Amino acid sequence: MEEMSARHTRRPFERMHRIHLAIKSGRMPNCSTLAAELEVTPKTVMRDITFMRDNFRLPLEYDEQGHGYRYTGDVSDFPQFEIGEEEIAAMFLARTALESIRGTELADKLRVAFGRLASALGERIDLRWDDVDAAFSRKVPEVRGHDVRRFGQLADAVVRQRIVSFHYRKLAAEKAEPRKVRPLHLGEVEGGWYLIAHDPDRAALRTFALIRMTRLRVLEERFGRPAGFDGPAYLAKSFGVWGGDDPQVVKVRLEGYAARLAQERRWHPTQEIEVLDGDGGRVEVRFEVGSLPEVVRWVLSFGSRAKVLEPAALRAMVADEVRMMGE
Repeated sequence: MEEMSARHTRRPFERMHRIHLAIKSGRMPNCSTLAAELEVTPKTVMRDITFMRDNFRLPLEYDEQGHGYRYTGDVSDFPQFEIGEEEIAAMFLARTALESIRGTELADKLRVAFGRLASALGERIDLRWDDVDAAFSRKVPEVRGHDVRRFGQLADAVVRQRIVSFHYRKLAAEKAEPRKVRPLHLGEVEGGWYLIAHDPDRAALRTFALIRMTRLRVLEERFGRPAGFDGPAYLAKSFGVWGGDDPQVVKVRLEGYAARLAQERRWHPTQEIEVLDGDGGRVEVRFEVGSLPEVVRWVLSFGSRAKVLEPAALRAMVADEVRMMGE
């Protein structure tokens, strides 16, 4: 039993490094002698040697006279796994992304998988997470406990195609109303989680903020996922969360700090920027969205540095909002 435990806990990279040292010493070990030293089967050693030859391109050869393996060329050192700045950034972002769903079963499973990956890399690179955490950070909204539980329930319903019921309060409503929908997709936008679902009573797709749901229940009823539905593509039509079926081209002129910020940020997948002067102090931002209310908020965030060019409906909405703000 102890031998089996050793076999399962010894890491592949560690085994291959020890095989490399044995071969480099010149004593020409074979699969049987290496298996005894490493406490694994000869078949495992054979797989490791094949991997070393095919993937690491090491000049390995079995010597019939010496009954063992030797290097046929110079091998100054065992190949190391190299990780660059892009990989470090990707690993950090993947690790911190778990914070938005912490406390769910999904997050626990992902954390275990990520821990295994980081542990394996730890054999090959000098990477201390304390140093990484001190160098990078992400400022995201705090996720409350009941939101996490709600996310877990809805994630399960989306995957298992189970109908859900809940009470939902719209932003401008005085009280919540009951809903019964077919959950299709969960998306995170600006630190908040939203459910894209088909509402049979309204015969249309609707977007729900998890934070405004109460009395959530996952029902036994099942549904079929509509053909051609693409959650990420649906969200891509919106400027923020709220989508629509009537795409409109938005054109906004930005000046000063707003123009320079526009050249550093990407607010929408369809965003295009045209620089209108030599120093980048005036730009025109264009994108295509299916709903305008969230664009109003974005335009107002720049104050007098923004001017709506198109569409006329957006220009009127911004003007009405400014007027009401001054009353």
